[in-house]
Amino acid sequence: MPLLTSGHRYVVDKLAEEITQVVFGFDGGIATSEDGGAGRPAITVTPLVRIVDDNTISVEAKLTTVDSFTLPLREVCIRSADRALFRYTYDAITKSSDTELIFSTIIEVN
Repeated sequence: MPLLTSGHRYVVDKLAEEITQVVFGFDGGIATSEDGGAGRPAITVTPLVRIVDDNTISVEAKLTTVDSFTLPLREVCIRSADRALFRYTYDAITKSSDTELIFSTIIEVN
């Protein structure tokens, strides 16, 4: 049974309300649906969460020149206040005080 447009919007609204944190981390292990979240957190930031349309959420988190780390960043985890919702891993990024880093993603509810 297909989810109606109003149902999609309900799920999008609730999910957008839940997203309150983006955690950047050092662990580069493969992300799976069974993840518990960031393995070795480096920093937690409050993201900008926008509803794009009835099916789509935009999430953006920024690390400024104030943030620098001796180890490379390899993962990002989108969280609510009490649980991990999404986790992504990527090739190592060295974050120094000379650079800014913006993580931006689109989440579609189908």
